[in-house]
Amino acid sequence: MSLDGLLRDKRIIVLCGAGGVGKTTTAAALGVAAARAGRHVLVLTIDPARRLAEAMGLKENGSEPTSVPPERLYADGARGAGRLDVWMLEPHIVFERMVRRLSATESAARAVLEHRLYRFLSELVAGVQEYAAAEALDGFLAEGHYDLILLDTPPSRHALDFLDAPGRLARFLDDRVVSLFGPDSGRAGRLWQGAQALVGKVLDGIFGDGFAQEMRTFVAAFGGLFAGIRLHADRLRQHLSSKDAAFLLVTSPEAAALREAAFFQEALQAKGLPFAGYVLNRSWAREDGLAPAANLKSHARGAADTDAVLALEHLEGMEDARAKAHRSLLARLAEGLPRGALAIAAPDAGADLEDFRGLVHLGDALTVA
Repeated sequence: MSLDGLLRDKRIIVLCGAGGVGKTTTAAALGVAAARAGRHVLVLTIDPARRLAEAMGLKENGSEPTSVPPERLYADGARGAGRLDVWMLEPHIVFERMVRRLSATESAARAVLEHRLYRFLSELVAGVQEYAAAEALDGFLAEGHYDLILLDTPPSRHALDFLDAPGRLARFLDDRVVSLFGPDSGRAGRLWQGAQALVGKVLDGIFGDGFAQEMRTFVAAFGGLFAGIRLHADRLRQHLSSKDAAFLLVTSPEAAALREAAFFQEALQAKGLPFAGYVLNRSWAREDGLAPAANLKSHARGAADTDAVLALEHLEGMEDARAKAHRSLLARLAEGLPRGALAIAAPDAGADLEDFRGLVHLGDALTVA
């Protein structure tokens, strides 16, 4: 399937790769291309560069996605019914949205959000970008407002941990915690009551008098959310393993980035996730090199002009060699792909990404590759 086909047919596209390879820019450009093709698109990003954030009109610490105005999306006069929203993942906001979504009533949500232990737990868990990415993706999928969601994953070898993050939280806050600290454990007998008392005494000794009771009131408020968190974990795995999802690996010609990409491909295939292929970013594979310096020789006048032509010939040779090396690299990436996966080269956008038009041009370049 082509990249244009992925944008047209998929509901989820997850972009993985090492830090610094242009993953966020690629996600933004693909979002622009999909929206201009008529889809309602959300780009979830972690920490975009200032220039990219400004180009997209992205607001920091927003509790809701930022909509790209139609006059910006179609500034070149193109027409379409597509829509593009962008949201920078803020873990504490994601966690609060989850609590409100899973709580039966607003008062139940407030009981959790206003509890002192909630702040500790939210810093412990929601501070992890992987969890925020997983929960945000599940939440927006459940709301069903978007045709396509593009997720820019955290820039680390552990980016795929976001697949397991909801499950880890569910295991941490499992039924044993509820049974130990819940107001009615349902456990009879002096042995169990003694265990509860001992745990409470230890916690009070470590954290101060009254901590165990605080824990009991918090679990009573938070306990109703446990089943929902486990449901999210299972549902997200199903979504990401389905035919509606695709994982793209963004890399660059740098050796370290290529090693990371190979690691990600193996990890995706080991998990049975739908690996869609590679985007070789910041590549010269599609360049034809500089204009032949030989054309300028007949116009050279004097030694200075001749030296300039010689320098240009040397530069032309270097750039041609780089383009050939990148084409060879792209071919090697393509050789190791499963059937139906793609390997495309994306140009080095560089200074072209000074404004939104740069994203439009990059999106066009990617989808016609």
